[in-house]
Amino acid sequence: MSARTYTGSVRVALLDDHALVLKGLIAHLEKIPSILIVGSHGASMPFRTMLAAMPVDVALIDYSLAMDDIDGVALIKLLRAAHPALKILVVSAHGSRLVIRSLLQAGAHGFVAKSQEPDEIIRAIDAVMTDREYLPPGTTGGMADNPAADLSPREWEVIRCVLQGLSVTQIANKFNRSLKTVSTQKSAAYRKLDIHADNELHMLRSYLLASNGEVPQK
Repeated sequence: MSARTYTGSVRVALLDDHALVLKGLIAHLEKIPSILIVGSHGASMPFRTMLAAMPVDVALIDYSLAMDDIDGVALIKLLRAAHPALKILVVSAHGSRLVIRSLLQAGAHGFVAKSQEPDEIIRAIDAVMTDREYLPPGTTGGMADNPAADLSPREWEVIRCVLQGLSVTQIANKFNRSLKTVSTQKSAAYRKLDIHADNELHMLRSYLLASNGEVPQK
């Protein structure tokens, strides 16, 4: 844990839809005398209600909540607008460079990967409480680059269609391309975006739309 340059307890609230993760974070944080857990929730609505009712210094939130809950980027923007002084730390298993970049641009103050050691949560809280950004080791150098800018026009076409819900076969038929060509373009786009599955792409939907325009509806 880094040296503290602030005084008093840090009031922390937690949001994660996985109960085991939530309980593990609470158990670890409760060992730190300077940290006060003011509440925890598994959904964004009661979490936001709690923030409106009591003072909180740091919000630890998961980026990927339940399917029927709010998008992580949209949630960060809401929290920043409603609570300008609140420090927001995202704790997530989805830690691609583009994901982290989108979270920081939305207003998050730091990102902790769930694969990191538990004590990194404490270091991250210390960092944001002293107005420093916290990122996992090795990720800071690439944050100035936008990997979405590297996509070719045809790769963007494929990405937009996937965001519409089209399959590779449907995209091939739509543009009169072979399945192999579309699969290659999709794989190349995912590699450039540093993602590995469709669900990760959909988590970046709002960020990608802002980068390349609105995706037409089906």
